[in-house]
Amino acid sequence: MPSLEITTRIGCKNNCSYCPQELLVKSYKRRSQQFNMPFELFKQCLDKVPLDVRIDFSGMAEPWLNKRCTDMVQYTYDRGFEVVVYTTLVGMEMADIERLAAIPFKHFEVHLPDADSLTQITVNDKYLHKVKKIVQSDIGGLSFMTIGNLHPQLKDIVGNNVNENEVISRAGNLTDYPGMDNQKRLAGIIYCDSCGSDFNRNVLLPNGDVIVCCMDYGMQYVIGSLVESGYADLFKSDTIRGMRNKLIDDASDIFCRYCHNASRSRLNWLPGAKKLLKMFN
Repeated sequence: MPSLEITTRIGCKNNCSYCPQELLVKSYKRRSQQFNMPFELFKQCLDKVPLDVRIDFSGMAEPWLNKRCTDMVQYTYDRGFEVVVYTTLVGMEMADIERLAAIPFKHFEVHLPDADSLTQITVNDKYLHKVKKIVQSDIGGLSFMTIGNLHPQLKDIVGNNVNENEVISRAGNLTDYPGMDNQKRLAGIIYCDSCGSDFNRNVLLPNGDVIVCCMDYGMQYVIGSLVESGYADLFKSDTIRGMRNKLIDDASDIFCRYCHNASRSRLNWLPGAKKLLKMFN
């Protein structure tokens, strides 16, 4: 299923130690000074997106650092889209939780603080009360995850139903991190486990630009703008065609070769596979 992640703002106050925020902010500043997505721009862009595209509120920063995020979620649901949320709850208020509880999410994942302070989420009474409110709500598809071991103050609230994950390199954008699970470079013909070679799991930025995916922290592959063009036009760009060729070309430097969501293709064993694939690009 194609998806569009909504980055409601650039610059995340959580500043998790394993997130390449410095690279993202530096790259974005070269293109725009629109760091907070205006609600009207969001509507303008969303109205161009087909209803069979899933809308994810996650993106490159905590979505609720934008005060209009709940309004954006409500508008998206009212328009008939399938809506998914990934949030740390930072910036979310109790009134937001009450509004969100009325929306039938298929997936609503809360990223919780860890025991080693890899995240910069302040665990105080206000935050703990917010987590309790989420647990007691009727929000559909609710799940919890953390990077590393769960913060001890949360165990009595969320129980053992928490996915504890390890740090990954974010497709080579994070280097020299202690204990990180590095993806070895993938050689030959590769493909994305999430989108194949369609490149249709994209990220909308606060100024309307669209990057190819959530691992593109350096904004190497801006595939278009939903302010300036339509949704279908994004996939006719020279950028997309160039990326498909880089999946075939073993000498390419595309970040997908270092991504945990990528795999080697079985076509590596088929004679003439590269020539055949280039005919379709």
